[in-house]
Amino acid sequence: MKRKIVYGLLAVLISFGLWMYVVTVVNPEWEDTFYNIPVVLENEEILNERGLMLVSEDTPKVTLRLSGNRADMINLNSSNITLRADLSRIYSAGEQTLTYSIVYPGDVPSNAFKIISQTPQQITLKVVERKSVAVDVIPVISETDAGYVALEDEIELSHEKITVAGPADVIDRIANAEINIDLTGQQGTVKQQFDVILRDVDGNVVENKWVKATPETIECTLKIQKIQEVEIAVEVLEGAGLTGDQYTVTYYDQETGEEISGPIGISGSETQLTVAQGAGILRDNKLFFDTKIDLGLTAGTQTENGLEIVISDLNIGDLLTPYELVNHSEINVVQVVVRIPKLATRSIRITNIEQLNVPQGLKVELKTKFLEVIMRGPDYQLQYIKEADITAQVDFSDATVDGDGKFVATVIFTRYNQSFVVGSYVVNATVTPA
Repeated sequence: MKRKIVYGLLAVLISFGLWMYVVTVVNPEWEDTFYNIPVVLENEEILNERGLMLVSEDTPKVTLRLSGNRADMINLNSSNITLRADLSRIYSAGEQTLTYSIVYPGDVPSNAFKIISQTPQQITLKVVERKSVAVDVIPVISETDAGYVALEDEIELSHEKITVAGPADVIDRIANAEINIDLTGQQGTVKQQFDVILRDVDGNVVENKWVKATPETIECTLKIQKIQEVEIAVEVLEGAGLTGDQYTVTYYDQETGEEISGPIGISGSETQLTVAQGAGILRDNKLFFDTKIDLGLTAGTQTENGLEIVISDLNIGDLLTPYELVNHSEINVVQVVVRIPKLATRSIRITNIEQLNVPQGLKVELKTKFLEVIMRGPDYQLQYIKEADITAQVDFSDATVDGDGKFVATVIFTRYNQSFVVGSYVVNATVTPA
């Protein structure tokens, strides 16, 4: 039994040895087929420099049937055989045919194998004209949540333009690169990356696998602020007999001359709006200018219908900028007109200046001999007022021996109760020991 096993093993070894002899000595040539070997396309950059580009759908692949020494053939496979085609041999658009070279792995010489067949013998490539242009980036911004606004004028883009390159007939259709910015639920500052969408002049999307955009995404920074509706206002201080039912205040767009009939929109962060409220420019849903109109000090200009006080050049931007607030209206410069109907003004010179409460031991010498006093009241009454009806009184109770000084004069009417003095008056006097 043992002998049979030994004889069997010996027979197998002898058979294998005979087979090896036949393969390596008697018949050393061997054939094999290698399928779907991709062709490496070289020097594509040279093709692009010539204003051309490839638009072939698939990478060319070749099937080779080779023969050669068995010892070399066993080292070959479809992945270590390299096929190369030189694109620098193409000079025009259209369908182009190219031959390819075969490179074997390692140190195997190019003549080590015989090519029995190669399918195809040449590769066919589709070549078109290539074009590269710069197009504008257009941000398309969605509506913000109620009560908030996007500062579109202050948007920051990482690129104002991008470069698109590809087939000339497709590139000629591209008008711009769009980015869609969704602001739903957004507050504060948005800083995100957005994909570009290529569109034609009609707004249609241009899609083509051969078109490349550089860059493909745009970083956008955009402020989202809380918006508040406010009315334009100035503070009017009543005086010189005027009360609220005797005058009107009207606001105008100084650049157009149109009356401002409703509120305007301003925006800022919660913190900025709070600071503005604390400073007093925002209160009671009104935007107050720093200017105050004191009716007790301002007489007004005579018109056909009465008196007018005009304040111009109130700049909304100058008012808002220190508080980092933004004006969203088309009104930039405001003019305020205070109208006082049925009243007039008149100027009169008075010399009756009384000294009151001169401290004991002091003597006062008035340097001011007269005052030009402005009166405001009904015209039918003003024309009858005489110098004798008006007295200026100066209180010297706080005077000290310090030489020349200025002292406030209070002007009063001794008669007539519908007319009032407008403005403030001072006199010059010298205080010396009695």
